[in-house]
Amino acid sequence: MLMRIHFGRLIVLIALGMTALACILPGDATGQVIVVTATPDSGGAGGLETAQGAPTPSQTPPADAPTFTPTFTVAHLITPPGTTGTTRYITDPETRDYAPQKKSPSGSDNFAGNRFERPYTAETMEYLADVDLKRVELKIAAPWVYITFEFSSARAEGVGKTVYGAEFDTDKDGRGDFLVWGISPSGADWTTLGVEVWQDGNNDVGGVNPQLSNPMDPNADGYDQKLFADGQGADPDLAWIRQVEGGKKVQLALKYSALGNAPQFLWNGLADAGIRRSDWFDYNDHFTAAEAGSPFPTQADLYPVKALSGVDNTCRDAFGFTPTGSEPGLCMYYGTISGTLFRDGTCDNLAAWNNGVLDPGEPGSDAGQIRLGQGACPSSGYKSASPGADGKFLFADIPIGTYCVSHEYAGWIEYTTAHPVTVNLAAGESEVVHIGIAVEMFCIE
Repeated sequence: MLMRIHFGRLIVLIALGMTALACILPGDATGQVIVVTATPDSGGAGGLETAQGAPTPSQTPPADAPTFTPTFTVAHLITPPGTTGTTRYITDPETRDYAPQKKSPSGSDNFAGNRFERPYTAETMEYLADVDLKRVELKIAAPWVYITFEFSSARAEGVGKTVYGAEFDTDKDGRGDFLVWGISPSGADWTTLGVEVWQDGNNDVGGVNPQLSNPMDPNADGYDQKLFADGQGADPDLAWIRQVEGGKKVQLALKYSALGNAPQFLWNGLADAGIRRSDWFDYNDHFTAAEAGSPFPTQADLYPVKALSGVDNTCRDAFGFTPTGSEPGLCMYYGTISGTLFRDGTCDNLAAWNNGVLDPGEPGSDAGQIRLGQGACPSSGYKSASPGADGKFLFADIPIGTYCVSHEYAGWIEYTTAHPVTVNLAAGESEVVHIGIAVEMFCIE
């Protein structure tokens, strides 16, 4: 006990010393040291403490750590500045309208394929609105990665219990390499309390066949290396969480360096108020289908949800590369961008010149190239297309995301419509962009 008391004093002295030096430390934009006193959990091997009732024998967690719970002080040197905008996003089926029927939308849950749409309590099928994900956004704003979770509606009981997280597959083999997650916070201020960052050190997340259900391996330990928890770790500022928009959303911030600044990766989001065990990933490898249950009444031999409850995860999105389509767990997230390059008016109808609208009878133009760039305008270099004689162009079956549509022409030109145009493409969507050219350039004798 005496050694622990001396250690606690040492931490406080270190924190005070870091406070004095904060104004000269690199990377501290504000010169402010934020000191947070926290009482961590017992530190069991499984990560966040299970929120459900007594587990079945196959779910039995490891024995509790010693009951002594130290109080420690974390000195934070920098908090995330926050950001707006989206680099990538994933939409997820919403279960709210099906909650009165105590079921999930058809096709939204696939236990064998590691897709869970189970915002319900076990057995009783009580709806958990804050577990019902609608959209998860990813924003890279180096040195930070932001993940924003939008769910059906806030739920007071979920604060301090529901966990929001993201998996990152940096080698793109279908199995997660890193997991960041945090317990739903009570306010809008950034906090590290309840936030954890894990790594799979022995490459066993996902089992023999990543994403697919495998027989339970008693030696598998999922995400087994805890890199950060409650501000403890090599970097006390590695990951943070906060409420946004008055609790309508939750946002995580993770230092990009935790992922090795990987230029390419697969990622997905999750909400978990039921299992919350980093060492049980993938969950469909830890439970049998009978143990897990089902959210579909038509599966009478499995319904309702049982041990695998209170969980909603998304499909996987590709960041920084164009997927082949064969990546395990990949979202079916393609859409189409098309349009017409047109002469805005005709030389014999001057009254209709340059109104910025593709009117009947206005001819298309095949002048120049249509460019498509990834990200908001200005951006180019992803794809290009030559408009036909009728001015029409098409970019078919492209991944969802944000694109910039622009026209490139070697000579003088004036546009009568917005140009370039930023397009946010959703799954299965067809976006139309018409580009108008001032008709004067065609009527000069």
